[in-house]
Amino acid sequence: MIKSKYTWDVNSPETEITEDVSSDLKLTPIVKKILESKGLTDKSSIADVLNGKQIAHDPWLMSDMSKAVERINLAIDENQKILVYGDYDADGVTSTTILVDTLKELGAHVGWYIPNRFSEGYGPNEMAFKNAYDEGISLIITVDNGIQGHDEIQMVQDLGVDVIVTDHHEIGKTMPNAFAIVHPMHPEYEYPFQYLCGAGVAYKLAQTLLAQPPAYFLGLVAIGTIADLVSLTDENRSLVQKGLEVLNEHCPVSIKAILKQAGYNDEITEETIGFIIGPRLNAVGRLEDAALAAELLMTETDEEAEFLAEQVEFFNQERKDIVAQITDEALQVAETQVQDGSKFLLLAQQDWHEGVLGIVASKVVETYGLPTLILNIDEAQNHAKGSARSIEQVSMFDILTAHADLISKFGGHHMAAGVTMPIENIESLRQGLNQWMNQLAETTSLEPRKKVDVKISESDITIKNIQDIQRLRPFGTDFTSPCFELEDVLVHQAKGIGQEQKHLKLVMGESQLQAIFWQNGHLVKELGVEQPINVIGTLQINEWNGFQSPQFMIQDLASNNLQILDYRSKSKVNEFTQDATDVAYLINKKSEKLDGNYYYYGDEIQSNYNKYVFRDLPSSIEEIKTTLKMVDVSQIYLVLNHEHSVYFEGMPKMETFKQCFKALATKKETNLAQDGMQLCQYLNIQPNMLKFILKVFLDLGFIKDENGIIKMNNISDKRDIESSKFYQGRLERIQVEKMLLYEDFNNLKQWIKSELIDK
Repeated sequence: MIKSKYTWDVNSPETEITEDVSSDLKLTPIVKKILESKGLTDKSSIADVLNGKQIAHDPWLMSDMSKAVERINLAIDENQKILVYGDYDADGVTSTTILVDTLKELGAHVGWYIPNRFSEGYGPNEMAFKNAYDEGISLIITVDNGIQGHDEIQMVQDLGVDVIVTDHHEIGKTMPNAFAIVHPMHPEYEYPFQYLCGAGVAYKLAQTLLAQPPAYFLGLVAIGTIADLVSLTDENRSLVQKGLEVLNEHCPVSIKAILKQAGYNDEITEETIGFIIGPRLNAVGRLEDAALAAELLMTETDEEAEFLAEQVEFFNQERKDIVAQITDEALQVAETQVQDGSKFLLLAQQDWHEGVLGIVASKVVETYGLPTLILNIDEAQNHAKGSARSIEQVSMFDILTAHADLISKFGGHHMAAGVTMPIENIESLRQGLNQWMNQLAETTSLEPRKKVDVKISESDITIKNIQDIQRLRPFGTDFTSPCFELEDVLVHQAKGIGQEQKHLKLVMGESQLQAIFWQNGHLVKELGVEQPINVIGTLQINEWNGFQSPQFMIQDLASNNLQILDYRSKSKVNEFTQDATDVAYLINKKSEKLDGNYYYYGDEIQSNYNKYVFRDLPSSIEEIKTTLKMVDVSQIYLVLNHEHSVYFEGMPKMETFKQCFKALATKKETNLAQDGMQLCQYLNIQPNMLKFILKVFLDLGFIKDENGIIKMNNISDKRDIESSKFYQGRLERIQVEKMLLYEDFNNLKQWIKSELIDK
């Protein structure tokens, strides 16, 4: 048995699409099931998704929009200096670009500023705002930040600088005393859609300022929306659809340069943004000053774009290396806390690069399914700073708000946050967060869960069906790529791929379906060939040398069947490692027991283990039968170590025993050192076989061995060769080897399963 990492929540749609609607819209069965799983069953809603209905809410409905526009126009009319104050992630640099280009188009005296993640942190910064005042700035417009900047905004407003906040992050109990707050969640206004990203809010402001915003703004909004993981529904869906069209038809020089550096020259999709464009724009702000990314987006020449994109690519490669190193260290710390029973993982250490801690936190959450805060301890600054990532059942914003007295500064939303706090408060915060989680666990299951849209059969996995599914794109938050469950599919091949075989590649089912499971190469050791598993994941088309084939991208797998894994060959034994506490080792009685989870075959096993390693070859079939009748097992690893095999040597013929006896009897004594090889040649046997025959004779009392000198005993009674314990022991050993070492593996599996069933 292989336990799934997640609990699989298979969707059970409340309503179905009628046959008339399905026929009118030409829905294939698999697309019909997907739409039903997402609650889209009426004709108009389905048509909107398939045809890409454009939803564009009136920007004037957003909070303080009129007030903001009036103040901006006043600044332009009076040639006042305007500062656009952005953020260092992909959403921040795209929103900065949109608003700066908008104001330039209007002839404004505008500059822009993005705070440094490390020296200034997220959001309004007092020193930066004071510098703006000193430079004669009359109006500051924040993009993708500001809603938590109460003190800084009050300070600069008191100096006579007006601040317009444009933001989309969670609003706290109070709002800053800004001149205007343009925010889709403002409680005093009813903007029809609350989940715009920062770039989306900046674009809505641009729509009120410009008669016709440039088309490339939509491409930037699509990047900000997808990179910031906001809901891909309603207006966001329309903005992303139009933005992808723009990026493919009239791609800005900056994005072309990024894709060229990445070696990508295919269609730009939401995945292109999510896995190529977004991470590269984020990488700059994670390691250095995000101004480089904003400069790239604002450039208009191919030469400058290529120069800046090359630097961006360098930072992205460096980011990957740093993430890999810190992730390894963080997972080790996390494992200790998990073993101690922690339900909230707070990991803090010196010399962890603050810029990548959000990525690392996501990887820890993915591994353990627990909300995680990762902090870098900076002794020089006397604070700890980092990022948090959550699970669906826990609002990171709420849990951090409940412990705000221990935190200097934080901002974020349900699934993520940034935190700065005193070093001395770390342990108190860890305890407080875990107490909060323990209370939540009394009423809420914290088990990690995966939503499964549709159960399918192998016959559903075709190129045509996958192409039909693409009609529903773009996929993203709240409109995810459909997750499918495939049950009882046989694994024909399992191997590790990639650097250090970190990833798992399977060949499954009658169609030889290819499947990939990223970061799970270790499962090779637990997957038995020709054994059924259940998998969940997404479908995609793999293209190689012009040939297309379906591919299953696994998100989780499980097996409810007993897993019997063959590690009998020397090459596999060398790969075998298993040291978990839920493993029992079975050894023969010639071996020494090492600790509490080592047992001799036939011993009573009182503890409950999930996995059993048959490390040594047992002495008899009865021994292994006794063990199999006692265990409740999900996985058996057949290693079966042994010194040498006797199966192919076989058993001497009775005639050979007689000839050997006569040869010894013709002499008063036989010196084995001198005469042993001659005797082997006479009997036509190997020296090991002669040693065995002599052991049988010794056991029966036919001879005595005086330091290698064999002498005959005088015996009066008749003794049967087959009555010797050595003779019977060899017969047993041959039977054991035949059954456990040399039997066809499928036959051996069936025998083991039958013994388990009969207990």
